[in-house]
Amino acid sequence: MQYRVLSRYRPELMGIAMLWVMCFHAFDLDLGSRLLNFVRSAGFGGVDIFILLSAMGLVMSREQRPMEYGAYMLRRARRILPSYYTVMLPYSLFNVLVHGVPWSAILWNSLLLNYWVHCAGSFNWYVSGAMAFYAVTPFFAGRLKASRHRAQTAALWTVASLLVCQLLMYEGYWQYVDVFYRFGVFFLGLLLGYYVTQERCLGRRDILFWAGMTLFGALYLVLVLFHQKNWPVYVPLCHLFLFTTVPMCLTACAAFEKLPLGLLRKGLGKIGQCSLEIYLLNVSVFSETELWRRLVPGTPSNRLYYLVIFAANLAGGFLLHRAVEYFAPKLLTKPLR
Repeated sequence: MQYRVLSRYRPELMGIAMLWVMCFHAFDLDLGSRLLNFVRSAGFGGVDIFILLSAMGLVMSREQRPMEYGAYMLRRARRILPSYYTVMLPYSLFNVLVHGVPWSAILWNSLLLNYWVHCAGSFNWYVSGAMAFYAVTPFFAGRLKASRHRAQTAALWTVASLLVCQLLMYEGYWQYVDVFYRFGVFFLGLLLGYYVTQERCLGRRDILFWAGMTLFGALYLVLVLFHQKNWPVYVPLCHLFLFTTVPMCLTACAAFEKLPLGLLRKGLGKIGQCSLEIYLLNVSVFSETELWRRLVPGTPSNRLYYLVIFAANLAGGFLLHRAVEYFAPKLLTKPLR
């Protein structure tokens, strides 16, 4: 098996990530066991999968189609912003009129500065964060490509990012950790992008390395569960996915390769292709829990409620994806030189 399987099954992996994130946002969903509820509550790890695969895809795209920085950023904006504005603008207006947030929220959300200025009525952080990762990709990808020891370079950057996270948490800048938590996974994604373009095989040493990372992840999880509040170092659960995101993705790819999962793969692939639109609706329209529960009956476990809401969220994401593709064809499909 080659690392290229990560590219081959990228939509399916993004579909898994999207469903996991949806479960994470279903904060009061009871799945009937402590283990399943813990997995659900750790669903923010789906964002790490998005970041990993996005970084990998950016490297592959840059290697296949080199372009100047301005054209590169415009291409990224054309892919992500039409869907973003289609959801963000009416939802921000809704928050202004219904929840009384200041009108300035629309400006900050439109400029993608909402996350960085931490304004009232800020739209979800992901698009602002993703554009920040896009902006720094050419620099880090270029340095990594020029390095003779790419794995060691990526490891050094990852350690540096962990130190930055500790500093931000120690100084109380918790509003920025959503992005900075994930720089380690971002660097891994860049490294995997070069592994894919070089058609590197997943050999015995690679398998042992990722198995070792999984073991470190298990040990880190134990550390998270039993850490003391008076420790001089923060031990956030988010760092677990620095160790486990790549092994999880490789394991899922191996299952897609070896098992008869055709129908499941097709469904996950469809979800992955529309994951941006599904996500945007999930953190806006379908986050208005109080409104939706007037229409959908609730139960102690809330399983029926979320079954209905998830189905509506997925259907809405599919329709929005099609609508954006239809009404903004020049933005999405016009080739850039």
